[in-house]
Amino acid sequence: MLLDRFRPEKSNEVPFIILASFLITFIATRLFVHFFPFIFINIKGVHIHHFAYGIIILTLVGFFDLVVRPKDSLLRWTSVVFGIGMAISYDEFGMWLRLDDDGYWRYGYDAAIVISSILLNIVYFGGFWKKLGRGTLLLFRKIRRRFI
Repeated sequence: MLLDRFRPEKSNEVPFIILASFLITFIATRLFVHFFPFIFINIKGVHIHHFAYGIIILTLVGFFDLVVRPKDSLLRWTSVVFGIGMAISYDEFGMWLRLDDDGYWRYGYDAAIVISSILLNIVYFGGFWKKLGRGTLLLFRKIRRRFI
């Protein structure tokens, strides 16, 4: 499978699963909204945007993970669902900022790039950032000792 080539070490499996499900769902959501803009839920004249579903998913998964504290395969499944919820929520990130559904789509792409970059750094460059953080901390301690 293609994703197996990019699978990180075991300790970064959950962030990798979140990243993969986030990217796949974000792309699928954008394509669906582009090709089927007329499909949405309307309750008493109110258009329910899909970021609301994403927030509900994030809330349920977060609560479940905090209460149940799943292990192994169940944790992998909740990671997938969490990535899906993030993608659905952040797809309409511009609506969070502008509270308007006109021309907001660009912010969703920006949010997806930022989130993907952060997750990529966590998954593939975590060791680098830990070493940099430790080195920076040691440097600040040396400077503090010298001047204080």
